[in-house]
Amino acid sequence: MDRRERLQVTGALRAGRARADAPSAPSRLLGKLVHTCERQTGRLAPWTRIRPDSSAMALHIRDFREADRAALIALWEACALTRPWNEPNADVDRAVASRDATILVGTVDDVVVASVMVGHDGHRGWIYYLAVSPDRKARGHGREMMAEAELWLKARGAPKVQLMVREGNETAAAFYTALGYERQDVTVLGKWLTPSPEAE
Repeated sequence: MDRRERLQVTGALRAGRARADAPSAPSRLLGKLVHTCERQTGRLAPWTRIRPDSSAMALHIRDFREADRAALIALWEACALTRPWNEPNADVDRAVASRDATILVGTVDDVVVASVMVGHDGHRGWIYYLAVSPDRKARGHGREMMAEAELWLKARGAPKVQLMVREGNETAAAFYTALGYERQDVTVLGKWLTPSPEAE
């Protein structure tokens, strides 16, 4: 296989990552054939299969389904992501209705344990509702969900992705910094276009 053909195969693999029901990046990698370079000989080594590590259970990541709604909102509430002025059902409805947004869910044994909402406003990508079930913390699931959200945006031509972290949430800020996100020299301003739930 020459270089051009290898690039075509690589491009096809990357494009396929954004499809619904695609397994997550680590789970794809664990069972996938990869081509390795034999540095000692300067020649390409034979195709090698990477064996899955049974001690690390990767997520199955797919698009949101209506049957996920109750579990998804319960996950957001368990992760303290919901606010009185952001009704979660309405947020789900808006994401589902938009052609430029989606909600990705991560499951283990068909149980929703992680999520991320991702959208493209025509200028840049935005990420919301990154959540990992409290009993699944420190397993790399947050990184998996972010990787899939970024792939979804790349597949749609978004040149940049942004997200908002609430003031004082240094744990979240440190997590995103570790993924290469940088603080932006901007101030976020907002205005309600409907009666403000905060005033109730």
